[in-house]
Amino acid sequence: MKPVNLTNSKNTGIIKRTVVSIILCAVLSAVAPTANLRSISAQTTSKPAGNSIDKGDFKIGFSPATLKKNPKKVMDKEVAESLLETKPLNEIVALPYDVYLNFEKCGEPNAFYNPEVKEITMCYEFLDDFEQAFKKVSKNRAEIDDMADGAMVVFFFHELGHCLIDVWDLPATGREEDAVDQLAMFILLDGTPEGEGMVLSAATFFAVVSSQQGGNELAFWDEHSLDQQRFYDMLCLTYGSNPSKNKNLLGKNGLPLNRAQRCPAKFKRVDHSWQKLLAPYLKS
Repeated sequence: MKPVNLTNSKNTGIIKRTVVSIILCAVLSAVAPTANLRSISAQTTSKPAGNSIDKGDFKIGFSPATLKKNPKKVMDKEVAESLLETKPLNEIVALPYDVYLNFEKCGEPNAFYNPEVKEITMCYEFLDDFEQAFKKVSKNRAEIDDMADGAMVVFFFHELGHCLIDVWDLPATGREEDAVDQLAMFILLDGTPEGEGMVLSAATFFAVVSSQQGGNELAFWDEHSLDQQRFYDMLCLTYGSNPSKNKNLLGKNGLPLNRAQRCPAKFKRVDHSWQKLLAPYLKS
């Protein structure tokens, strides 16, 4: 992915929109070759998703419900034009109705799925948040951009998980936030260095954020696991996906050995669970 310099530019807004375009295009192209999703679609013995249940598509922009309330609401033209190709997602995932993907200014770094209007929204401000966090671990501009792109992809798949749980009424017996984190790991930890790098970028983000939090800032009440817990969970699944390759994740500043011993079994459970949940809704 070509790095994009966001600093000291009179055209920061345009450049950021370009970064966003690259990110979502990378997401859409990444879905197509993802071994995990493709293998489920090819091997499932469940009834394949056919025309009887596949009645919608992923589309770029805002839903009719949103536009009814705010007819003038539009995505930036450059972003919309560059994100029109949603074919990889639509070739794999069946939907009972249309779901809309958009980027917009939210007033805060965030990403969310809105079940009322069936929209996945990624906020431009998240890029700034990632950039500031990754500046604390790297001085290399290209590396910072690459980590920010990777983290954004992880958060996209996290929100996609919320979407699929909603539209297909999938069961989530624990915290839904943990379940969709695991979906993102399931999709991206497919044996490719690119996918693994994206997961580790997100893990690094949580590590940086958690290091800046005091005890009074820990949101024990929140529906999400604590940032430090998400860091270790991502390390655990990454290590568990390939223990012999990922021994470098173990140690004092990484995954404790006591936790690591259980991570291969944990990854297998997550892999099996999401395969079983998604199989009926993936096109053959």
